[in-house]
Amino acid sequence: MQTPNPKLTTMGRMNEERRGVYPFCAPCTASSEAWGFTATTGPMGSRFYGHHDVCENCGSSVRTLYSTVLWVPVAKVGQFRIVPTGRRSYVGRKVVDPPVQAVARREPVSAIVDHPELEGTSEYRQAEAFWADSEPGRALPFYQSALSEREKVLAADDPATLRVRLRVAQGLLATANYGRAIAWFELVTPQLTEVFGPHHALTRAAAEAITGARLMVGGPRSEAQLLADIVAADEESLGAGEAQLLRDRAALGNALLACGEISEALEALTLVIRHATPGHPDTAIYRAALVEACKVAEARGKKREVQLAEAARQVLTGEGAPTST
Repeated sequence: MQTPNPKLTTMGRMNEERRGVYPFCAPCTASSEAWGFTATTGPMGSRFYGHHDVCENCGSSVRTLYSTVLWVPVAKVGQFRIVPTGRRSYVGRKVVDPPVQAVARREPVSAIVDHPELEGTSEYRQAEAFWADSEPGRALPFYQSALSEREKVLAADDPATLRVRLRVAQGLLATANYGRAIAWFELVTPQLTEVFGPHHALTRAAAEAITGARLMVGGPRSEAQLLADIVAADEESLGAGEAQLLRDRAALGNALLACGEISEALEALTLVIRHATPGHPDTAIYRAALVEACKVAEARGKKREVQLAEAARQVLTGEGAPTST
């Protein structure tokens, strides 16, 4: 019998009591959305200003984020609800205005209609049964097996594939495998956004889950260290181009970028692109991450980072470089 993770139990209990995404209360959750922030240091970066609308329920407050040049605010990025978590760290959600009118979006069509046997495999049916019984740990290996079968036939970003990918990520999170969960959520969330739309229940579930995973890890530096250990373990048993190593290394690059280790982030993400599979949907996500890292490096203007960014762009645009199309 598995012993429940006390952190997950506490978080679940808080969610149940306050009906919000921990550590935010229900009203603050409803008026905001999950947000991933890349911190930058030095004269080119961003900074929060102001402190108002303090919530009596969860203690969060609204602050305004500005991009800065030479430490001077030059452009408003948006408003965010912030809960400090100690020293200079925090959890944040972007404040959103309620939509004037909900726009219905047609559900995407999956190629699984041509492969109905995938819905009837014993692995998939067993995974769904365990999930319905609230046993994600037992469901996880069956979802992983079902995903492997689907990806042999369907595209990685096919709606039916994405649903199982999300279940794998959720299963990893539920079993406290936070590093690999973060890696999966970082990959699948933009794919869900593209295929289902940003406001679909699946997309929102992924966005909220990665926020929860990062909260459990304890900040970008802890996340980077955790993922570095995972990548080191991957390298001992996996080839450089295998999907799990690419996914975990890309997450490591993103974590390094978030904690200001720009050179290391560029090196990790460039290595991912060098080994990524041409034409694979996941390659588009990895390329976008590397492009973002290049922009941060170029904005900061530090010599080594700019040199690494130039080399990364050559990998992105050079002959034979993996592409997403």
